[in-house]
Amino acid sequence: MNGTAIEECLSDMRKGDAAVVDSLAASQALAKRLADMGFVRGAIVEMIRPGRPCLVRIGATCVGLGAEHQRSIIIRTSQDQPCR
Repeated sequence: MNGTAIEECLSDMRKGDAAVVDSLAASQALAKRLADMGFVRGAIVEMIRPGRPCLVRIGATCVGLGAEHQRSIIIRTSQDQPCR
């Protein structure tokens, strides 16, 4: 358990995985929309239901996201709890 951080996109997460939002790889308009929904650097996101659309919890809110949105959210996990 060395706690090395791994960066992936949200679409790589499995049910029950939790991760931290690292950045947004999106157009300015999409990045603003995602940020308005709570997807900001440091926010904790949990995968409730993977797929397209997926269902994630961010803060006290559950959000459904399509494939484009999932690929735009770069997350950070530790090796102790990898997200595949």
